[in-house]
Amino acid sequence: MIRFVIFLAIAFTFGCQKSKETTYYQNGALHEEYSINKDGIKHGKYHILSEDGKTLEEGEYHEGHFKGTRTLFTDGVKEIEEFYDDNGNLNAPSFIYYPDGKIKIEKPYVNNKINGILKGYYPSGALKEEVTFSDNEENGPFTEYHPNGKVHWKGQYLNGDNEYGLLERFDTTGTLIKKMMCDSMAICRTFWKSDNYPAYEED
Repeated sequence: MIRFVIFLAIAFTFGCQKSKETTYYQNGALHEEYSINKDGIKHGKYHILSEDGKTLEEGEYHEGHFKGTRTLFTDGVKEIEEFYDDNGNLNAPSFIYYPDGKIKIEKPYVNNKINGILKGYYPSGALKEEVTFSDNEENGPFTEYHPNGKVHWKGQYLNGDNEYGLLERFDTTGTLIKKMMCDSMAICRTFWKSDNYPAYEED
Protein backbone atom coordinates (compact mmCIF):
# COMPACT_ATOMS: atom_id res chain seq x y z
CA MET A 1 0.00 0.00 0.00
CA ILE A 2 2.80 2.39 0.91
CA ARG A 3 4.59 1.59 -2.36
CA PHE A 4 1.39 2.24 -4.32
CA VAL A 5 0.95 5.67 -2.69
CA ILE A 6 4.57 6.56 -3.46
CA PHE A 7 4.07 5.47 -7.08
CA LEU A 8 0.99 7.68 -7.40
CA ALA A 9 2.84 10.64 -5.94
CA ILE A 10 5.71 10.21 -8.39
CA ALA A 11 3.32 9.81 -11.33
CA PHE A 12 1.42 12.95 -10.30
CA THR A 13 4.65 14.94 -10.02
CA PHE A 14 5.87 13.94 -13.48
CA GLY A 15 2.41 14.52 -14.95
CA CYS A 16 2.40 18.13 -13.77
CA GLN A 17 5.94 18.94 -14.82
CA LYS A 18 6.58 21.48 -17.57
CA SER A 19 8.84 20.75 -20.49
CA LYS A 20 11.05 23.28 -22.24
CA GLU A 21 10.64 23.85 -25.97
CA THR A 22 13.06 25.59 -28.32
CA THR A 23 12.89 26.84 -31.90
CA TYR A 24 15.72 27.85 -34.20
CA TYR A 25 16.41 30.09 -37.18
CA GLN A 26 17.47 28.48 -40.47
CA ASN A 27 21.07 29.38 -39.69
CA GLY A 28 20.87 27.34 -36.49
CA ALA A 29 20.71 30.31 -34.10
CA LEU A 30 18.31 30.01 -31.18
CA HIS A 31 15.03 31.79 -31.86
CA GLU A 32 12.75 31.04 -28.91
CA GLU A 33 12.75 29.24 -25.58
CA TYR A 34 9.50 28.56 -23.72
CA SER A 35 7.82 26.05 -21.45
CA ILE A 36 4.64 24.06 -22.01
CA ASN A 37 2.44 22.19 -19.58
CA LYS A 38 1.30 18.57 -19.91
CA ASP A 39 -1.45 19.68 -22.32
CA GLY A 40 1.05 21.30 -24.68
CA ILE A 41 -0.02 24.85 -23.73
CA LYS A 42 2.55 27.57 -23.12
CA HIS A 43 2.99 27.97 -19.37
CA GLY A 44 5.97 29.64 -17.72
CA LYS A 45 8.76 31.96 -18.74
CA TYR A 46 9.70 32.50 -22.38
CA HIS A 47 12.50 34.23 -24.27
CA ILE A 48 12.68 35.32 -27.93
CA LEU A 49 15.96 36.29 -29.59
CA SER A 50 17.08 37.81 -32.90
CA GLU A 51 19.29 35.90 -35.32
CA ASP A 52 22.35 37.69 -33.91
CA GLY A 53 21.47 36.63 -30.36
CA LYS A 54 19.95 39.84 -29.02
CA THR A 55 16.83 39.66 -26.85
CA LEU A 56 13.64 40.65 -28.67
CA GLU A 57 11.02 39.73 -26.08
CA GLU A 58 10.70 38.07 -22.71
CA GLY A 59 7.94 37.43 -20.22
CA GLU A 60 5.74 34.69 -18.87
CA TYR A 61 2.74 32.68 -20.00
CA HIS A 62 0.02 31.30 -17.76
CA GLU A 63 -2.02 28.56 -19.42
CA GLY A 64 -1.61 30.10 -22.85
CA HIS A 65 -1.93 33.81 -22.09
CA PHE A 66 0.47 36.49 -20.91
CA LYS A 67 0.83 37.07 -17.18
CA GLY A 68 2.93 39.62 -15.32
CA THR A 69 5.59 41.67 -17.08
CA ARG A 70 6.13 41.42 -20.83
CA THR A 71 9.15 43.29 -22.18
CA LEU A 72 10.01 44.03 -25.82
CA PHE A 73 13.47 45.09 -26.96
CA THR A 74 15.07 46.82 -29.95
CA ASP A 75 18.71 45.90 -30.62
CA GLY A 76 18.76 44.33 -27.17
CA VAL A 77 17.63 47.53 -25.45
CA LYS A 78 14.32 47.66 -23.57
CA GLU A 79 11.71 49.60 -25.54
CA ILE A 80 8.25 48.54 -24.30
CA GLU A 81 7.04 47.16 -20.99
CA GLU A 82 3.52 45.83 -20.42
CA PHE A 83 1.85 44.37 -17.34
CA TYR A 84 -0.83 41.67 -17.56
CA ASP A 85 -3.15 40.53 -14.80
CA ASP A 86 -3.89 36.90 -13.90
CA ASN A 87 -6.47 36.67 -16.69
CA GLY A 88 -4.11 37.92 -19.39
CA ASN A 89 -5.58 41.42 -19.60
CA LEU A 90 -3.86 44.80 -19.63
CA ASN A 91 -5.09 46.61 -16.54
CA ALA A 92 -2.08 48.73 -15.61
CA PRO A 93 0.04 51.44 -17.25
CA SER A 94 2.44 50.31 -19.96
CA PHE A 95 5.64 52.19 -20.83
CA ILE A 96 7.65 53.06 -23.92
CA TYR A 97 11.28 53.95 -23.19
CA TYR A 98 14.03 56.03 -24.74
CA PRO A 99 17.26 54.08 -25.46
CA ASP A 100 18.79 55.43 -22.24
CA GLY A 101 15.97 53.91 -20.17
CA LYS A 102 13.98 57.06 -19.46
CA ILE A 103 10.22 56.90 -19.96
CA LYS A 104 9.01 58.27 -23.30
CA ILE A 105 5.29 57.43 -23.13
CA GLU A 106 3.07 56.14 -20.33
CA LYS A 107 -0.20 54.53 -21.46
CA PRO A 108 -3.01 53.83 -18.98
CA TYR A 109 -4.73 50.53 -19.80
CA VAL A 110 -8.11 49.37 -18.55
CA ASN A 111 -9.49 46.08 -19.93
CA ASN A 112 -6.96 46.05 -22.80
CA LYS A 113 -7.80 49.57 -23.96
CA ILE A 114 -6.14 52.92 -23.36
CA ASN A 115 -8.41 54.76 -20.95
CA GLY A 116 -7.37 57.78 -18.91
CA ILE A 117 -4.49 60.24 -19.19
CA LEU A 118 -1.67 59.27 -21.56
CA LYS A 119 1.59 61.04 -20.70
CA GLY A 120 4.53 61.77 -22.99
CA TYR A 121 7.97 62.90 -21.85
CA TYR A 122 10.95 64.71 -23.35
CA PRO A 123 14.33 62.91 -23.38
CA SER A 124 15.23 65.08 -20.38
CA GLY A 125 12.40 63.49 -18.40
CA ALA A 126 10.28 66.65 -18.43
CA LEU A 127 6.57 66.22 -19.12
CA LYS A 128 5.77 66.82 -22.82
CA GLU A 129 2.05 66.15 -23.06
CA GLU A 130 -1.04 64.87 -21.26
CA VAL A 131 -3.84 63.52 -23.42
CA THR A 132 -7.21 62.11 -22.36
CA PHE A 133 -8.03 58.76 -23.97
CA SER A 134 -11.23 56.74 -24.11
CA ASP A 135 -11.33 53.27 -25.70
CA ASN A 136 -7.98 53.75 -27.51
CA GLU A 137 -8.90 57.14 -28.97
CA GLU A 138 -8.09 60.70 -28.00
CA ASN A 139 -11.27 62.11 -26.49
CA GLY A 140 -11.23 65.00 -24.06
CA PRO A 141 -8.77 67.62 -22.76
CA PHE A 142 -5.10 67.67 -23.72
CA THR A 143 -2.14 69.82 -22.72
CA GLU A 144 1.24 70.09 -24.41
CA TYR A 145 4.26 71.60 -22.66
CA HIS A 146 7.41 73.43 -23.65
CA PRO A 147 10.65 71.73 -22.56
CA ASN A 148 10.85 74.28 -19.70
CA GLY A 149 7.56 73.02 -18.27
CA LYS A 150 5.38 75.93 -19.40
CA VAL A 151 2.12 75.16 -21.21
CA HIS A 152 2.45 75.27 -25.01
CA TRP A 153 -0.98 74.13 -26.25
CA LYS A 154 -4.24 73.52 -24.46
CA GLY A 155 -7.47 72.20 -25.91
CA GLN A 156 -9.61 69.15 -26.54
CA TYR A 157 -9.59 66.18 -28.92
CA LEU A 158 -12.68 64.57 -30.41
CA ASN A 159 -12.76 61.01 -31.74
CA GLY A 160 -9.02 60.81 -32.36
CA ASP A 161 -6.26 63.32 -33.03
CA ASN A 162 -8.78 66.02 -33.98
CA GLU A 163 -8.83 69.33 -32.16
CA TYR A 164 -12.33 70.45 -31.22
CA GLY A 165 -13.62 73.58 -29.51
CA LEU A 166 -11.31 76.14 -27.91
CA LEU A 167 -7.61 75.73 -28.69
CA GLU A 168 -5.08 77.96 -26.92
CA ARG A 169 -1.40 78.55 -27.60
CA PHE A 170 1.18 79.90 -25.15
CA ASP A 171 4.74 81.13 -25.55
CA THR A 172 7.73 79.81 -23.62
CA THR A 173 7.01 82.15 -20.71
CA GLY A 174 3.49 80.74 -20.30
CA THR A 175 1.81 83.83 -21.78
CA LEU A 176 -1.31 83.23 -23.86
CA ILE A 177 -0.64 84.42 -27.42
CA LYS A 178 -3.37 82.89 -29.54
CA LYS A 179 -6.92 81.51 -29.36
CA MET A 180 -8.62 79.39 -32.00
CA MET A 181 -11.98 77.71 -32.38
CA CYS A 182 -11.99 74.27 -34.02
CA ASP A 183 -15.03 72.66 -35.62
CA SER A 184 -15.98 68.98 -35.84
CA MET A 185 -13.80 68.64 -38.95
CA ALA A 186 -10.75 69.78 -36.92
CA ILE A 187 -10.58 73.00 -38.93
CA CYS A 188 -9.34 75.71 -36.56
CA ARG A 189 -9.77 79.44 -37.04
CA THR A 190 -8.01 82.13 -35.05
CA PHE A 191 -10.32 84.60 -33.32
CA TRP A 192 -7.77 86.28 -31.05
CA LYS A 193 -4.02 86.72 -30.89
CA SER A 194 -1.56 88.82 -28.93
CA ASP A 195 -0.15 91.97 -30.54
CA ASN A 196 3.35 90.51 -30.40
CA TYR A 197 2.28 87.18 -31.87
CA PRO A 198 3.81 87.80 -35.36
CA ALA A 199 7.23 87.99 -33.72
CA TYR A 200 6.76 84.60 -32.11
CA GLU A 201 8.36 81.68 -33.90
CA GLU A 202 7.51 78.00 -33.77
CA ASP A 203 9.92 75.96 -31.65
